[in-house]
Amino acid sequence: MATLPMILPVLLSFLPLLSAAPRDTLLPGSSLSVDNGQADVLRSRDGTFSCSLYSIYTNAFTFSIWYTNSESKTAVWTANRGRPVHSRGAAVTLRKGGALVLTDYDGVVVWQSEGDDSSGVQYAQLLDTGNLVMKNSSGGIVWQSFDSPTDTLLPTQHSSILSLIYDDADFHEIYWPDPDNGEYQNNRNRYNSTRSGGLDDTGNFFSSDFADQQALVACDQGLGIKRRLTLDPDGNLRLYSLNSSDGRWSVSWIAMSQPCNIHGLCGPNGICRYLPAPTCSCPPGYVMSNPGNWSQGCRPLVDITCNVEQVQPVKFLRLRGTDFWGSDQLHVDQVSLEACKNICRSDCTCKGFQYQQGTGSCYPKSSLFNGKAAISPKKPFRTMYLKLPVSVNISGVSIPRINVLVSREYRPDCRQMSAAPVEPFPDVHEASQGEAKWLYFYGFAGAIFVLEVFFIASAWCFVLRWELGASEIRAVEEGYKVMASNFRRYSYKELVKATRKFKDELGRGGSGIVYKGILDDGRAVAVKMLENIRHCEEEFQAELRVIGRINHMNLVRIWGFCSESPYRMLITEYIENGSLADILFKDKILLEWKQRFNIALGVAKGLAYLHHECLEWVIHCDVKPENILLDQNLEPKIADFGLAKLLNRGGSNQNVSRVRGTIGYMAPEWISSLQITAKVDVYSYGVVLLELVLGRQVLDLAIDANEEVHKVLRELVGMLAQMVDGEQPSSINEVVDHRLSGHFNDTQVRTLIRLAVSCLDEERSKRPTMESVVQTLLLADESCSMR
Repeated sequence: MATLPMILPVLLSFLPLLSAAPRDTLLPGSSLSVDNGQADVLRSRDGTFSCSLYSIYTNAFTFSIWYTNSESKTAVWTANRGRPVHSRGAAVTLRKGGALVLTDYDGVVVWQSEGDDSSGVQYAQLLDTGNLVMKNSSGGIVWQSFDSPTDTLLPTQHSSILSLIYDDADFHEIYWPDPDNGEYQNNRNRYNSTRSGGLDDTGNFFSSDFADQQALVACDQGLGIKRRLTLDPDGNLRLYSLNSSDGRWSVSWIAMSQPCNIHGLCGPNGICRYLPAPTCSCPPGYVMSNPGNWSQGCRPLVDITCNVEQVQPVKFLRLRGTDFWGSDQLHVDQVSLEACKNICRSDCTCKGFQYQQGTGSCYPKSSLFNGKAAISPKKPFRTMYLKLPVSVNISGVSIPRINVLVSREYRPDCRQMSAAPVEPFPDVHEASQGEAKWLYFYGFAGAIFVLEVFFIASAWCFVLRWELGASEIRAVEEGYKVMASNFRRYSYKELVKATRKFKDELGRGGSGIVYKGILDDGRAVAVKMLENIRHCEEEFQAELRVIGRINHMNLVRIWGFCSESPYRMLITEYIENGSLADILFKDKILLEWKQRFNIALGVAKGLAYLHHECLEWVIHCDVKPENILLDQNLEPKIADFGLAKLLNRGGSNQNVSRVRGTIGYMAPEWISSLQITAKVDVYSYGVVLLELVLGRQVLDLAIDANEEVHKVLRELVGMLAQMVDGEQPSSINEVVDHRLSGHFNDTQVRTLIRLAVSCLDEERSKRPTMESVVQTLLLADESCSMR
């Protein structure tokens, strides 16, 4: 009894910890929300899974379920994943009526569980299986997340039969199991009424259409391992096993051991081949549509026109051992090669044809998709005949050939399961046409060889027999991941070489110096040496990978980054004509009115994409002519977007204004220390509109008047507001750039001035959104011809 007074305080000290322990149940009227960056969390009783608002970027969250102890907190289910919510004010609530509802900061319902409000829901619970369920008073399940899978299937979660499908507006095709095979060859059963499947706890996937009930088996088959079956962004299906000691994932089964068989891999007109890693290239007569992004494929140098009055002469180029699967206009057997050519020649929409010697099978193609130049010798040898205009010169252009025949089926070997998780967007490997990138393969294979010698030297003879197969599949997998990505990490050494030791400076600003570089594949790039970066390595890379996925024709394409202490660099596409400031203010090129209007429209579209269509709600914070670049066609591309997320901001608006923003383009709220919103970009855009009309920098106006730029700008806006609605065209002539000599569209000038006046409103709530600006400009674009 003497020890009781000592024990009691100890027990009492644990009560706060017990009350703060994560719960697995959400009661009616309760919510999950984010407070000071920390989210309320449901956790399964065994601790394997967590469920709450899941941070995907700064202040952007989704309602998700994830593996608690995995290295990257891998999400396995997400509600309405294309529509994140803001951290402040967003919540997941189990309403008393019985619905589980996700609302954004403004109360808008983003997602809610399906079901009847009268179903008598008593609580929501996260089970040890990773299934989020809603139960009624009798314990029956009213709704469950397992019934609405996203990209991941968990053990005990039921699914339909297993197939991989490429599905977009133009194509709907199954590419696994092999569409060239029948049910028997694919080990599938045609007679299947249940159409159900599922992954069990031992790593076996069963499906009712599998012949002889032969399951797909993980190489580490057995109980006690946490698993997930995930359709990765590269289009491949992988079974992952979790290492409980370090939280890392390893691949224990893979659907596509030959990645070139994945449909849409190299985009329209692109061809996939093995070197031995899969590599995309364009056929002769075609060029890459968007360098660095193979999903957009290739475009023809010269289009074949369907003019009935003037038939365009064409020729056929033989691509031996190459096939474009699908898109067959018809199938004709036992015809000669010449007859097949005539069929395609007579149809203007025919892009080429695939022909099989021996059988005389002819397949004219309406489009070129799913191109591959490495065919298994188990199947009939195929030849593609590409239809090209006679005017296209292809002399000296190398033709993609079969470099490596990948005919064996490779599967992960659990003795060599990768300790590193398969990243959905790893480094970019982009090979130029006709050039084999062996260095990557040699380095990878060499690393595997060293590890094998170090760990199992005593069994080297045994290892030697299967090492080739393991290294090939690794080269194929790694090469494919590299090729399918639009964003990669560059080494400092690579960039020193590309920039000739940073000799060719393009410009400099508050965020760093920009240099021109030439990559090994011949691409010209701009390399920006960032300053004021204070993020840790992981946070910096995570933010960059999100920014790297932003893609719009009016935004400068980001191709990669370098992060080697103390160097932090961005690698972007090189824009030929430089900045709008150089052209507009320095008489480098006299921009005609139509070109100026197109620049205004293009910049508006780019900003509208950042503000309204981007997953991360990117605010530029430094819109000005120096950050608007013009390509060879004088199309505008906004540069430096997303840098406000990377630079040192110190958590305060004062520091933001110190690092970002330029005098003359800064909205009044910067100085007032108000919360920064997308309306600061709208204000800066209004200044750019004025400069396009005036042909002068607003800062120069302030210098001429010997006054503060903000005051001069207010007076100018007031004057223009009165002038623009006047009836006298002479007043407009007085303000429009005199270098145009009166050659402009009066309606479009007035539209730009009106927009500038509204964008420059001191009260930000009265400024328009960039979406409404785009709509206004599109309407003005249909105005009358120039005076």
